[in-house]
Amino acid sequence: MKNRKIRLGKYAIPAVLLLIIGITAVSAVAYVILQWTTTATVQANPKVCFFEWAVPNTKLNSFDYPVNIFPSVKTVDENITHGVWNWDSSSHTTYMRIVSITNNATNIDLITTYLKYGNGTTIITITWTTGGPTSWQQFTADATTRFTIWTEITAKSGASGSSVITYDLKVENP
Repeated sequence: MKNRKIRLGKYAIPAVLLLIIGITAVSAVAYVILQWTTTATVQANPKVCFFEWAVPNTKLNSFDYPVNIFPSVKTVDENITHGVWNWDSSSHTTYMRIVSITNNATNIDLITTYLKYGNGTTIITITWTTGGPTSWQQFTADATTRFTIWTEITAKSGASGSSVITYDLKVENP
């Protein structure tokens, strides 16, 4: 291997040294570190939450609703035991979806869920036939309003056991 030198004016610098300096200069990176903090304050319930019709002034962040379904039959619950309640004096943009069906998703042929005003007017419709989460359905939760939940579940022929259907209700964080 030949010791090569590069002449810069009256100086001769080894080529290897120039290569090392070049690599070092190219690989040097300047960066900054930015920070942000969050103060998480616990509140009992968001402004839009669930409630139970039998205990209408109790705010809930979650609930379980058991229902019996039958093979090849559509089961309709026109007003399940719980609803959605905007207990605030202002309207809020809110979203709902079916996030998953677990523990025998193959039992289910079709789910259609409606969120309705007390007069029966439908606000949103969520339909599931297969696969992952449904898309978010946006609605405006009017101030001091309670909404009913209507659900229709059609089981497949030969369905057995239980299936767990999980819904998400996404609300503004006031």
